[in-house]
Amino acid sequence: MKTHSRTYFTRLLMFSLLIGSIPVIVVGMISYYQASTIVQDKVNRSSMSTLQQTQLRVEQILKTIDHSVTQYISSPLVVNAMSLPYSGGHYQVYNEMYQSMVRSQTFELTIHNMTVVNLNGRWGVDNSNIFTFDDLKNPGQLLRYEELPSFSLWVTDENSDPPTISLVKKIPLNSLKANGLAIVTIAESELSRLLSGDNRIGSILMLDKDYRLLSRSGPEQPGLEQLSAEVQRRGEMPVQSRQMAQSGQFNVELDGDNTSVIMRKSSYNGWTYVSAISIQDITRDSRSIGWVTLIACLLMVLVTGGLALFGSQTFYKPVRKLVTTIADRFGEPPEEARTDEFALIGHRLQSMLQTESRLSAQVTGQIRELKQFFVRKLIEGGEKEPELTARLKEYGYPVDWEWHAALAVQIDSLEDSRYDERDRDLLLFAISNIVGELIPAEERLDPVLLEQSQITLVGGAAADDGERKSRLFAMAGLISRTVRQYLELPVSIGISRPQQRLADASISSEQALEALRYRVRIGPESILFIDDVRPARMAASAFPHRAAKELYDAVKLAEWQRMDELLERCIGLIFKEQADWRQYQLSVVRLYTMLTELGQSDGRADGADMFDRTDATDQMGRTDRTDRTDDTDRLGKIDRTERSENSSTSIGALSSHQEKQLFDKLLDLKSQEEIRLWFRHTVIVPVMQKLEQERKSHAKQISDRVTEMIHLRYDTELTLEGCAAQLNYHPNHLGPLFSREKGISFSEYLQQYRLQMAKQWLVETDMKIGDIASRLTYTNTQNFIRFFRRMEDMTPGQYREQHTRGRS
Repeated sequence: MKTHSRTYFTRLLMFSLLIGSIPVIVVGMISYYQASTIVQDKVNRSSMSTLQQTQLRVEQILKTIDHSVTQYISSPLVVNAMSLPYSGGHYQVYNEMYQSMVRSQTFELTIHNMTVVNLNGRWGVDNSNIFTFDDLKNPGQLLRYEELPSFSLWVTDENSDPPTISLVKKIPLNSLKANGLAIVTIAESELSRLLSGDNRIGSILMLDKDYRLLSRSGPEQPGLEQLSAEVQRRGEMPVQSRQMAQSGQFNVELDGDNTSVIMRKSSYNGWTYVSAISIQDITRDSRSIGWVTLIACLLMVLVTGGLALFGSQTFYKPVRKLVTTIADRFGEPPEEARTDEFALIGHRLQSMLQTESRLSAQVTGQIRELKQFFVRKLIEGGEKEPELTARLKEYGYPVDWEWHAALAVQIDSLEDSRYDERDRDLLLFAISNIVGELIPAEERLDPVLLEQSQITLVGGAAADDGERKSRLFAMAGLISRTVRQYLELPVSIGISRPQQRLADASISSEQALEALRYRVRIGPESILFIDDVRPARMAASAFPHRAAKELYDAVKLAEWQRMDELLERCIGLIFKEQADWRQYQLSVVRLYTMLTELGQSDGRADGADMFDRTDATDQMGRTDRTDRTDDTDRLGKIDRTERSENSSTSIGALSSHQEKQLFDKLLDLKSQEEIRLWFRHTVIVPVMQKLEQERKSHAKQISDRVTEMIHLRYDTELTLEGCAAQLNYHPNHLGPLFSREKGISFSEYLQQYRLQMAKQWLVETDMKIGDIASRLTYTNTQNFIRFFRRMEDMTPGQYREQHTRGRS
C-alpha cells in the first residue's frame, strides 16, 4: 500500500510555523508602519482610511440597531400591544414583548438599554422590567421624545452622565402621531470602544449634528474645544464649498502643537468623525524603531521555525505508526480516504463501527425472531414438555409460572376508521407492540401474530380463580382502552381458561380464539372469557322459523319496509339464546340458503321445500345430546351439509371462487349489525331487485299478448274475461296488470282501437256508416254515432267529408 504521504505532517509543521510567526510578523509590521509615517501624506491617507473604516463600523452598528428595532416594533406583537391598556390580564403579552426585546439585543449591537412605551396605555417595557408611568420618577424625560419632528431620529442626551446616544422611533412607523415609542440607548463607553478599534496614534472624535462631542478614543487631546469649533466652522461654510469642507484633511495648531486633522461628515445621521494626530508623534524615532523591529522579528522567526520542526516530528510519530498499522491490515484505501492520514484513520474507524452495528442489529433481530418462533411453536403445540424449561431459560422467559392463560386480540372492524384492509397486518403488529409495553415482561411471553389475531401467553404465581380472572380482565381492559386511545380502533379480546402446564398453551390459544367467536352475539369491543360465553349444554336449534318465513314472504312480495323490520327481528332471534357459536353459524347459513334459493327461483314458488329441509335439519338438532364431543361433530357435519347444498342449488349462478368468498365473508362477520347489513345489501336487495325485474318482464309479456288479442279480435264480442280465460289468469289479476303496463284500462283501450279503425275506414273506404258500426259490434248505428261525436266532436259523416275534401 502506498502510505508514504506526509500530508498531515506538512500541515502540522505549517500550522506550527504560522502560529509562532504570525504574532512576530504582526508586531514587526505595526512597528514598521509607525516608522514609515515620516511622510505625512502617507500618514494622512492611512488616517483617512482608518477614519472611514471606523465610520463604516460605527454606522453599520447603528444601522443594524435601527433595522433590528424597526423589525421589532413592526411585529404584530408590538403593534397589537400598542392598543392594549395596562392590565394584569395582558401580562403574557408584556412578557412576550420583553422576551422578544431581550432576544433582539445581541452583544455586538452595544445596546445599553431598550425601552418600548405605550403612550395611550401609559405603560412600557425596558431591559429591566415592565413599568407604568406612575412608577417613573420623571416620565416627562421619556414623553419629550413624542414631540420630535421625525418618526425616527438619533438624539443626544446632554443631561446623562456619562452622556448617552438614543435612537427614538415612533410606533407605528411613518406616523408623526405616535401611539408608542421605542427608545434604544447606547452608552458613550460603547462608542469609545468602537472608535478605538483601529486607532494606533492620535485620537478619533465623534461629534453629533450640532457638533457636540459624543465620544473620543485615545489619550486626552489638548485643545478639544478649539478643534470642535474649527470643525463646526468648516461644516457651516456656504453651500458651494461645504462638500469640500465637510470631508478632507487640514492642519491646525492646538495649544501650540501642530496637529493633522481629518474629518468626515456622515450622510446617515449627520454626525462628524474627526481624526487628530500630532505631527511630532508621527516623525519621532521612526527609523531606529524600524531597524530594531526588523532584526528582532527575524531572530524570533528563526527560533520559532526550529521549535516548530522539532515539535511537529514529535507529535507526528504516533500518527505515522497508526497509519502504517492500518495500511498493513486493511490494504489499499479508497480515493476519498487519501487526503491525509486522519482521513484514512477515520474511514477505517467508521467502517469498523458500521460493521459492528450491523452485526449487533442482526444478532438482536435473530434473537427476537427466534423467541417469537419459539412462542408460535409453543402455541401450535410443537414444543415438548421435557425441553420446555431449558428453552424458557435460554430465551430469558420466566420458568416459575404456576399457571398460564392466553389472550387473543382481534380487530372488530376497519370501517369508519382511517385505515383499510392493507393496513391490517401493520395494525396487528402495532397492537402486538402495545401489548408488549403494557404487560410486564415477567408476566408474559413475547406476543405473536397468528392469522388475523394477536395472541399473548400470560402467567404468574399461584392464586385463586377469582384473583387470576380479575388480573386477566384487568390486562384485557387496559389493552382495549390503549388501542382505542392510540390507534382509534375497536378490538375484542378472548381469554382462555387458566392452565397449569405451559405445554398446554395450544389448548389455551384455541380457547381464547373460540371465545372470540361469541363476539357475534355480545357485540364489538368485548372482553370474552371462555367460561362465561361457552354454554354448559348444547341448546336446541336457535333458527327462528316463523320470522324467517315472514321475511321470505316479505322479500318475495317486495315489501321493503317490512323486510327491514323482519330481517332485524330474525337476526335478533338467532342470537337471542345462549348457544354454541357453531349453531349461530348454522342458523345464519340456513337463512342465507333460504334467501338465495328465492333468488334462484322464478319468484312464484312458496318455499315449502326449503322450509321442509330446514325443519329436517332442526329435527337432527333436537336429538338427545348426552356427549358434548358427539354433539360438536354432529353440528360440524350439519354445517358442512348446508354449505354443500347451498353450493349446488342456491348460488349456482356464482363461480366456485365467488361462492367461497361469500361464505368466508359471511362466517367472518363479527357482529349482529354487520350480519344484518351484509344480508340486506349482499343478498336481499339483489334478490328483490331480481324478482321485481322478473315481475315487470312477466307483466309486459302478458299485456303484450292482450294487446295482440285486441288488435286481432277487435271486431268480435271481445271481453276481459275471455282474454283471461284464454291466458289462464283471473280477470281480477289480468285487469290491473294491463292497466299498470299500458296506463289505460282494457275496455278503454279496446274502444280507442275500434275508434281508430273506424276513422281509417271512413277515410280510406266507401263503407257505409251502418256497416262500420255493425262490423265494430255496435247493435245500433245511433250508439256508434253518439260515441264517435263524443270522442271527435263531429259525426262520422262530417269526419269523412272533412278528410275526403282535404285529401282532394
